[in-house]
Amino acid sequence: MPSEQFKPDNDAAASTRGLSAIDLSSILPRLSFQAGLAVFLLAGLLLFLLSRSNYLLIHSLIELSTIALLTAMFLIGWNTRSLVRFQFFMILTVGFFTAALVDLVQTLTYGGMSLAPAASVDMAIQVWLIARTFGAFAFLCAVLSLGRKDYFAAREWLLGFLFSGAGILALVWPIGVFPTCFVEGEGVSAFKVYCEYFIVGLLCLAAAILWIRKQYLNYHIVALLLLAIGMSVLSELLLSLYMDLSAFSNFLGHYLKLGSSVLVYYALVEGTLRSPFATLFRDVGQSYEELNRELQRRVTAEKKQEVAHQEASLLYQMSRAMHSTLNLDELAHLTLSAATGVEAGGFERAMLFTANKRTGMLQGMLGVSLETASLVLPAGENSLAWEHLHLDEQSREAQRQEPFNQQVIKQRLPLDKDDNALAKAFLERQVVLVAHPDGEPPGGRQLAVALELGPYACAPLTGREQVMGVLLVDNPFSGQVISPTRKRFLELFANQAGSALDNASLMKRLKMAHDNLQDIHEQLIHGEKMAVLGEMAAQVAHELRNPLVCIGGFAQRLTRQELNNPKANEYAGIISREVRRMEEMLSNILSFSKKQLVCLEDCNLRDVLQEVLDLEYDLCQRQHIKLVSDLQATLPNIVGDYRQLRQVFLNLIINARQAMSTGGVLKVRAYIGSLRGDDAVVIEFEDTGGGISPEIMRNIFNPFFSTVSKGTGLGLSISHRIIAHHHGVIEVINAEQGALFIVTLPVTQPQAAKVDSDEYE
Repeated sequence: MPSEQFKPDNDAAASTRGLSAIDLSSILPRLSFQAGLAVFLLAGLLLFLLSRSNYLLIHSLIELSTIALLTAMFLIGWNTRSLVRFQFFMILTVGFFTAALVDLVQTLTYGGMSLAPAASVDMAIQVWLIARTFGAFAFLCAVLSLGRKDYFAAREWLLGFLFSGAGILALVWPIGVFPTCFVEGEGVSAFKVYCEYFIVGLLCLAAAILWIRKQYLNYHIVALLLLAIGMSVLSELLLSLYMDLSAFSNFLGHYLKLGSSVLVYYALVEGTLRSPFATLFRDVGQSYEELNRELQRRVTAEKKQEVAHQEASLLYQMSRAMHSTLNLDELAHLTLSAATGVEAGGFERAMLFTANKRTGMLQGMLGVSLETASLVLPAGENSLAWEHLHLDEQSREAQRQEPFNQQVIKQRLPLDKDDNALAKAFLERQVVLVAHPDGEPPGGRQLAVALELGPYACAPLTGREQVMGVLLVDNPFSGQVISPTRKRFLELFANQAGSALDNASLMKRLKMAHDNLQDIHEQLIHGEKMAVLGEMAAQVAHELRNPLVCIGGFAQRLTRQELNNPKANEYAGIISREVRRMEEMLSNILSFSKKQLVCLEDCNLRDVLQEVLDLEYDLCQRQHIKLVSDLQATLPNIVGDYRQLRQVFLNLIINARQAMSTGGVLKVRAYIGSLRGDDAVVIEFEDTGGGISPEIMRNIFNPFFSTVSKGTGLGLSISHRIIAHHHGVIEVINAEQGALFIVTLPVTQPQAAKVDSDEYE
């Protein structure tokens, strides 16, 4: 078993830790932190009081104590270098020993000592900076050696530090090219201050590396060294304020340097004399830990391989099931059920969103939860169970009637990747993970609140050439974040589902193309009949027009005369009105039948719509119809015939007004959209007249078809032809309370330069 393989290693590590604990406590009890701090503060106070009477003596005592302490550290570290297997303590003591030798020179050149030739305050500060720099480099080189192989031998480190110290001291004396650090009457130079900051930077870097590699040392040693570095940093900052010998900051800086040396000394004693075996066997313990980690990685890899095999088998079964149907509705239910089934995808809910490129919106199509997934998925884990899916209409209807699905189909999201994760997945064609829905952009937050989403993922369902939709899966009940492993499974599943949906969509398009060809064939036959009828109607209309003009003229003359019989005047008026109506009908027939020239120009649809609304406003008010207009202010100009487009919009408003004989609301909207991938303007006319029955809707644009007793049936047919010759589209659908006519016109006409000479056929 894997657990048995780890047991010996853990025992060895435990025995190593036990030996370390015995070594750390068997020789001398440690001084507590509180006691050490009290001794440090008491000694500091005593020395400060004595420095008030003789500062030079106290300074010399502190420096000589530091030098003696660092020399003792060197002797301990050098003589125990063969006991401690890594060079950390040896490098630290060699560097500090070099700093101690430089400190000795600094003590001899310190102001008032007069023990060295050419001694001055500037020289003492220069030598001080050199000593502090070596101390900082000793810290840095030591912590960099942790966990690494030995690059240099112990003697090479010693000679390197000593020769470097001697060479840099030579720059102070006798060469005398070291930069000035103190100017009499002005104080320390900028170079001295910047050097102190540089030393502080080295110390901070050493502390950061020590913290990162703290596993190579005993925690007690790490604490002592970090405290020592902190004291050194504070010492350097205080001495950057140096003004004169007797300043308190000067005394405190020197005393903190002594405290730092004491802490390093204790760390050295801890690592070499008190517990050498703990230091020696730390590498062995780390090797055991590395071995354990490697074994654990192997076990984890085997488990991942087993899971991958199970996922591959499951994906194969799902793929076969999804490719077994070419019905889009069945496939959508099967895909979401497979994503949420206990023995399948394992997500708690799944939702399908599709993109409406005309409106630039993502809309919810279907939502399935764990409760309803079982209506479609088979029971059991064997492969034969996937051959018996429940995709009948009853199961699908039960999933559609679920309250969760009702919430999903109400959702509308803009196709903007900066607004929600679904749009980002759709546009970038990659899976998007959302661990915290509350932190999403506004659209994502609104969706999360509406559907009470947990951590979720959005996967694009990609076909051969386009994205079919977006699959959203979430875990709202457990709150479990979707891991990278589950993300990989979701990517594979979405690819299979997208391929199946693409095949089903292709089959649906083939069926629609077949139906369209059949409709076109019927329309061609109908068109031939209507062409003959139109030509005959035009001839009849032309022949009837002349006698109607005579009848109308005489009728008008009779209405202007005072006849003795009141009935005669009434009859004459009726004749006159009916003649005008017949002339209008004949004009519409002739207008529909004859060819008309297109006069294209830059056309502002906002102005056209406003003019039509102004014309119809009074008539709408009389019929108690409320006109509501929402015309986008930034509508672009299009290339079109102003007069004919006005006729189209007027016809649509008149039809809407006739459909609302008892009053209602007529909404006119205009906004920027797209048509066949190009920029376009979309105009919508929505009424509350109750809508159009399916039998009527399929014939609504046919000539001479009318539902109004006094209508000619040519208004919508003429409008359809005008829009078609503008390379636009006119559609009609039933909205919530009535009919919705949608006119889409391209901003620029194809081959606009030639259109001016085209004719309506």
